[in-house]
Amino acid sequence: MKRKRKISKVISLLTIFALVATALAGCGGSGNETNKQGASSDGQATKTITWLSARPADGAIVQTMRELASKYAEEHPGFELDIQVTSDRPSYLTKLRTLIASGEAPELLDMDADPYAQQLADAGMLVDMKQFLDEQGLYDQFYEPALKYQELPDGSLYLLPLEYQLEMTWYNKKIFKENNLSVPKTLDEMLTVSKKLKDKGITPIAVDGVDVWPLLRYAAMVPFRATGNEFARNLSQGKAKMTDEVGMQAANFAYEMGQYFQEGFATTDYTTAKNMFLNGEAAMYNMGTWEIPSFIDNNMPDNMKGNVDYFYLPTMANAKTPDNEFFGNSGIGLAASADKFDATTKDFLSYVLNNYSDIYVAKQQMSPLKFEIKDESQFSDLYLRIKKDMDNYGTEFAKPWDTLLDPNTNSVMSDLIIKLMMRATTPEEFAKEIDNTIAQNVTN
Repeated sequence: MKRKRKISKVISLLTIFALVATALAGCGGSGNETNKQGASSDGQATKTITWLSARPADGAIVQTMRELASKYAEEHPGFELDIQVTSDRPSYLTKLRTLIASGEAPELLDMDADPYAQQLADAGMLVDMKQFLDEQGLYDQFYEPALKYQELPDGSLYLLPLEYQLEMTWYNKKIFKENNLSVPKTLDEMLTVSKKLKDKGITPIAVDGVDVWPLLRYAAMVPFRATGNEFARNLSQGKAKMTDEVGMQAANFAYEMGQYFQEGFATTDYTTAKNMFLNGEAAMYNMGTWEIPSFIDNNMPDNMKGNVDYFYLPTMANAKTPDNEFFGNSGIGLAASADKFDATTKDFLSYVLNNYSDIYVAKQQMSPLKFEIKDESQFSDLYLRIKKDMDNYGTEFAKPWDTLLDPNTNSVMSDLIIKLMMRATTPEEFAKEIDNTIAQNVTN
């Protein structure tokens, strides 16, 4: 019965794609062609492949890919990588789905490991990256958590990581010392520390509420410690409910934590929240290793130099996950269109993966491929310390809820988590609304 439903879903998906493609063709279609081949003025064969990217155009990943493409072109005259960046995520997703529906998906494209990617994989439209990595002898060259983060809901691997990040709570050592506070080892202690700070008139936590995902991290803390990623996956598939015991623990924890954010946190953006912490206006700030440069002494205000440290996700009684597993990510994944994965595209992707770390790490970034640091003098003490943390990490990251939930539920969850943490709704009301939304939007 499950097999029939799966086939039916794939056929429906392909039918939709076909209908949209026909409609677009009726409107004149598109003149954009990827996988372009031709000849240069000197008769040299040319080959252009396109990468549709949702990453910052000036970010380390895109810069690294440009450098690798240039080096590859030196050995393969006529080759060119056309990087088409749309860094605004909603706009990118609209463009991505339109191109896929019209049959014009490029060779390489950025995707999250979400239900949509699962649909495309089921329809045979994406390259099986597990198979590709095995063929290239590269699977074991990746940090295991970085690959596991990219796994689709059914556990398959159709996306490749191009980064590897850990998430932690940065804290002001001076504030902690002056108030005789210890780094919290449990989630209950985190609430206690936050209350003591607030009672003394100190803002416990600075948070970016505008982007919402930093708020969702707090809702996901208890479930990850209690069940690993099991609860979040089951919730996203309608196999678990927010009103279940673990879900209610999560809702109550988020409800309590919300009172320890800065005033007006729902309208505070990323940069403002970070600067609040860097200016000493908040005791803690939850963010990832992509912000390492911001926390190096040379880049911080004088009053914060030597005054910042970090701790990872605290644990809880009867935790299922070990202390060395917590929130982290390997970002949006890199997928390849199955019908355009020809010899050149495959060879270029292999070249990228074999040479990626050398260039990416030199930019003070953490590569998803295992790497050694030959000259430690080129890196900050903070970078080297976190590199050791990564080398001693467990096997699985906590999955962010916003990459697991279907788009409609994700939108509702984003609205409700703000209300919950502002105490404009109760944990019980929050849980019931989430359950109702999932029941309406999830198809098994």
